Amino acid sequence: MRTIVKLTVICLGIFILSSCHRNNIPWEKYTSNEGAYSIFMPSPVKKKDQKGFSIFGRQTISHLVFWDPPTFTIDKFKLFEVAYTDCPANICRDTALLNVMLDSAIITRRRDYTDTEIPIQNIELNGYAGRAFFYDGEGNMLVSVKTCIVNDRIYDFIVVSKKNYATNNEVSAFFDSFLSLK
Repeated sequence: MRTIVKLTVICLGIFILSSCHRNNIPWEKYTSNEGAYSIFMPSPVKKKDQKGFSIFGRQTISHLVFWDPPTFTIDKFKLFEVAYTDCPANICRDTALLNVMLDSAIITRRRDYTDTEIPIQNIELNGYAGRAFFYDGEGNMLVSVKTCIVNDRIYDFIVVSKKNYATNNEVSAFFDSFLSLK
């Protein structure tokens, strides 16, 4: 009986240690033909459509493509996500309206994580005007969010990671790899 208990404890220990040291997340180029973009992100990805009200004042469907670690895995990343929603065609043609919509979109996204007034930055994401914020959250969470409007679609890019891990290379690879296919 003791042998079985010892063997079980050893196997459980090996399982826990192997899941804690999982640093080899497979990455691949993900292409969304319906979303008209490609991006380099961890795999496998999951897809989900979500109904809700958008910054455009009407109910829309947001299309999410995301990666989150398996349930029993302790990893330095908690989420990589791309969400896109169709927007009215006139927004991309009017610079003032485009800037208002970008500001509204990033403020709305910021409220998903905090009510704290953290700075919003004007950015250029691979040639497209956008907005971003970086939030040092409660506990062990860092949130990086960027948004841009390209070809009549608004795209949100989100990375949630744990503090005290070297994550710059992966986060940069994700954000820098966005490519519009139109």
